[in-house]
Amino acid sequence: MKNLEFDVISESVPGDKFSQLFEKGWPAYRAWYLDEGEEARPSYLECVSALEKHMPELVPLYHQIIKLLDCDDLQARFLSLYCPPTFYSACSQLIYKKEQSVLIRNYDFPAFLCEGTILSSQWIDKKIIAMTDCVWGALDGINDAGLVVSINYGGRLIEGSGFGITIVVRYVLETCSTVDEAIAVFNRVPVHLDYNIALLDKSGNHATVFIAPDQAPHVTRQTTSTNHQTHIKDGKPLFLEDSTTRLDTLNWLVANNDYSLSDTITQFLHPPLYRQHGNQQSGTLYTAVYNPTQGYVNYVWPHQNLYLTFDHFPEQSMDIHYA
Repeated sequence: MKNLEFDVISESVPGDKFSQLFEKGWPAYRAWYLDEGEEARPSYLECVSALEKHMPELVPLYHQIIKLLDCDDLQARFLSLYCPPTFYSACSQLIYKKEQSVLIRNYDFPAFLCEGTILSSQWIDKKIIAMTDCVWGALDGINDAGLVVSINYGGRLIEGSGFGITIVVRYVLETCSTVDEAIAVFNRVPVHLDYNIALLDKSGNHATVFIAPDQAPHVTRQTTSTNHQTHIKDGKPLFLEDSTTRLDTLNWLVANNDYSLSDTITQFLHPPLYRQHGNQQSGTLYTAVYNPTQGYVNYVWPHQNLYLTFDHFPEQSMDIHYA
């Protein structure tokens, strides 16, 4: 049996709660950041210069956080998330567009490596609800302009110079209101690994963007994605063998008009979309259902759920047990 505690936290601007999150996570993040040796990570000047060049709107917030946390050189470099160590996850994403438009995603990752923090904030301008990563990054989230962003690992095991994806997701949520604006960000901000980005906005516009460090982003109207990109090379094994099986299941759900939103969400709680923890290093940690029109996220597990909006966001802790 594995378990993970999810903490639901509301803090408009970085303060005491944010500081506690950093202090709690720093020992593990320090070990990860130094896994390849400190010399493998860029200097503080390189990190700040990259932020100023690619995501300048985040720079004042970054310095505010550095000051709040009284960061040393290593901590400041880590928080830039520029050229971090590699990290891989599974995940399945579906942009559902039948009786309403929602984004449904399963996040698959080892439980002991997940922060489990759901944070409501208003750091720059927009109100945001996001599942955090690396303290101020985001695995997925929604802002009060009605933009939803979610990520899958793309699966090619190619590394380049760029940012960790979760800080770019945070940047998109902080500065963008529409899918088109988000696509413009992914077209110009470098990311260090392959990712499949699912986007949905309040107008119903959507996109799945395949990004990689060694090629230009590929923008599609696809509504499904797992852990490979546009085509599979013969004779080359996939990052995860079940990626095609999960994608086939998602595409079947899209094509089957008899499946309601409730039916579709239920399928995310069962294999193959739900990855078991007993025999999978990256089991499904949560299912997130984002509705940009109604402004809510519903986190779903096999035996419970957590419904949150910008106006209804009760702070709490939930202990989730995984069989």
